[in-house]
Amino acid sequence: MNRTVKTLSLLAAVSLMLWLAGCSGNQAAKPRESETSSSQPSATAQESSSSSDAGDWKRKKFDPPVTISTAFAIRDLDKLRNGDTYEDNPLTRWYRDNLGIQTKYQWLLTDQGDALNQKIRLAMASGEKLPDLLPISDNVLLNELIESGQIMAIDESFEKYASPRTKEAYAKNPDVWMAVTKDGKKWGLPTISDGNIGDTIMWIRQDWLDAVNLQAPQTMEQFEALLEAFKQKYPDKVPLALSGKALQPLAGYMGDAQFVFGGTQPYIWDKGEGGKLRYGSVQPGFKDGLAKLKLWFEKGYLGKEFATHDEQKAASLFTSGEAGIIFGPGWMGAWPLEDTAKNVPGAVVKPYELPSGVDGTVGRIGTKLVYITYVFRKDFEHMDALFQYYDVSMGVLLEDPDSPFAAGQGEGYDYVMVDGKPSWDVPDGAIDLRYTMATVGNTPPGMIEGPNIYERVIVGKRDTIYEQKLAFSSTPLFLEGMLVSLKQLDKARRDMFIGAPVKTMVSKWPLLTQMESEVTIGYIYGKLTDAELDQFIQDWLSKGGQQITDEVNEWYASVQ
Repeated sequence: MNRTVKTLSLLAAVSLMLWLAGCSGNQAAKPRESETSSSQPSATAQESSSSSDAGDWKRKKFDPPVTISTAFAIRDLDKLRNGDTYEDNPLTRWYRDNLGIQTKYQWLLTDQGDALNQKIRLAMASGEKLPDLLPISDNVLLNELIESGQIMAIDESFEKYASPRTKEAYAKNPDVWMAVTKDGKKWGLPTISDGNIGDTIMWIRQDWLDAVNLQAPQTMEQFEALLEAFKQKYPDKVPLALSGKALQPLAGYMGDAQFVFGGTQPYIWDKGEGGKLRYGSVQPGFKDGLAKLKLWFEKGYLGKEFATHDEQKAASLFTSGEAGIIFGPGWMGAWPLEDTAKNVPGAVVKPYELPSGVDGTVGRIGTKLVYITYVFRKDFEHMDALFQYYDVSMGVLLEDPDSPFAAGQGEGYDYVMVDGKPSWDVPDGAIDLRYTMATVGNTPPGMIEGPNIYERVIVGKRDTIYEQKLAFSSTPLFLEGMLVSLKQLDKARRDMFIGAPVKTMVSKWPLLTQMESEVTIGYIYGKLTDAELDQFIQDWLSKGGQQITDEVNEWYASVQ
């Protein structure tokens, strides 16, 4: 199980890094006339005997092989075995031998900060030829690449070369295209995220809950009664662990307070009346939620220093036995919450669905629609090969029994063969192979019918290799948490503004964000009055917020 802790720790860190990616830049200009949405097919492609989907689309092997260049940021944990290299390992060899696609890392960088983004910007400025394919997590940089005329639109290529199941996944999740749409064209291939990365649930010390003889709360009233019961029973403890040390102090990836606001979530742009986007932090529900948190602070339900606590500090309050409730994603069941029972004898942790917020509805900030977008150099000629590659990645996420990577990414790395069957008990420790040029991201919502894999595994099903692998590598608490997170996917309010910063954001957004953060903490701590909170909303609108709202809705209309 040590492997599980390490894997989920990395997942948490990566999710946080992507979630907090910067959002500043300049207004996009129109693309150059030379840009095109088409690409020429690769050299002769030979159909293999296997087909990954019904219909005319076939898996193919390219002969002679085609080479696709890309970039890779190396982490300290990226290890290789058996004389393998970044370009010659189990992953790259399979694509070379079975699809005729060779991987070339034009840039190998140390994974530090935004090293890749800096390298891309330097290449654009100096005229250096870009790699064929680049992963982009910064909407500002994506906009700069579109403006530069150095990447191509993919509309025609997607329709011509994407596999049926790839097209189906994007048809069922069309909002992801908003991240790459400009002037009516799609300037990249966005990944598709689900609710398993960041959607928050409620974690409670079950032994505390039993001690006060209460059930898990389903309403705001019941939740407040539980906070009071915990405070009375454990006066030297903190009922609710909260992280407040961030520009968005109530929406950290662990220790958040999103549920309090119910159907109107702060910090995001969601749909309001008439289908237009509205910013949650200047809606009436924001004030109501802050008033509730202020009351809890006064009653001692929150730590006195919560504003100085980052996500890991908030989590440590819970795992050390100093707090009874924390909100965070389902994967916290593997890390760090499994440490609670180790640190506190007799402690029992359980995940629960979110209770209703101040408005009587259940709500949370949904996982980002898109974390990574793949863009392609404007003269790249092998989009047909790229979509063959992408289909293989899709197969693993859809639990395709014929996937070459069903057991893992590479024998000897994350699995070994024992008596002709895969085992995930790797003698020298499992290693995560990340040398995939393009991957879908998460299992696209709506693509797997029937019970999800967490439901199947938690009740003991071990029929498929995917179920066996998950069962081996997961703790019961992790499975329970992931299962609970999936039960309220329809309660998530996703940020619908996923484009590059609009014009007024460039100059005004940093100030507005700082105002928002200071008012949030100041009001909860009792340093600001109701009148000053009302004034913040007026100031936000007059100091650029209204203009930004108008521009955001202009963008939203343009990508529909």
